[in-house]
Amino acid sequence: MHVKSCGQRVGLGAFSRLTPIQAAKRTVAKFEGHDDPRKISSTSQFIAGGVAGMISQAVVYPLDTLKFRMQCETVAGGEHGNKLIWHTAQKMWQRNGIVAFYRGLPMGLAGMFPYAAIDLFLFETFKKRIVARNMKLKGIKYEEDALPGNFTLALMGGCSGALGASVVYPVNLLRTRLQSQGTALHPPTYTGIMDVTRRTLANEGWNGLFKGLTPNLLKVVPAVSITYVMYENTKKAMNLH
Repeated sequence: MHVKSCGQRVGLGAFSRLTPIQAAKRTVAKFEGHDDPRKISSTSQFIAGGVAGMISQAVVYPLDTLKFRMQCETVAGGEHGNKLIWHTAQKMWQRNGIVAFYRGLPMGLAGMFPYAAIDLFLFETFKKRIVARNMKLKGIKYEEDALPGNFTLALMGGCSGALGASVVYPVNLLRTRLQSQGTALHPPTYTGIMDVTRRTLANEGWNGLFKGLTPNLLKVVPAVSITYVMYENTKKAMNLH
């Protein structure tokens, strides 16, 4: 039984990354000698997105791991609801203590940096070009009045999220297998990152690193699109730039 049956990560990171992103952009702006996050360089934009993603990943990682193991422990006639949550967490603690909740974290952080960096960099690049185009063609004076509409924001977010998720998918798949090892739906256990990588390639080849990519994108694209639409509209409503 392959771990793709247990689902792929999409929900927690997409929304928990927004606050760290804004904080990272403002911090980078100060390092560059100004206080306007809209004027940071492309390189700084890339780094800010990656660092923000890593921070959010580290914060929610224990819950992420618990979620995966719950999904992989759910079998017909088995436990469900709060009882499943409690017993899954209890078994994890009894086996490896706090370490069990952070299995695969280094690989998760390594995968999150490029994903979040690519995602934010592309989204902000798309937005800047569309804003500049709107200002030029429509004679708009202020950037705030030239922002793209919700449909365009959704398309931009979907494209940036899909590309970022596709690039780092192999890393996330291997991390997921580390998180869910030894469960009812994924019995194999691994000694670490090198072991899970070697065994995946030996048993499934390079294609095995991309198993489940399509259904994962079907979740990532709408999730990231909605996230960015809400993010931009919330900033506008709160007069944050």
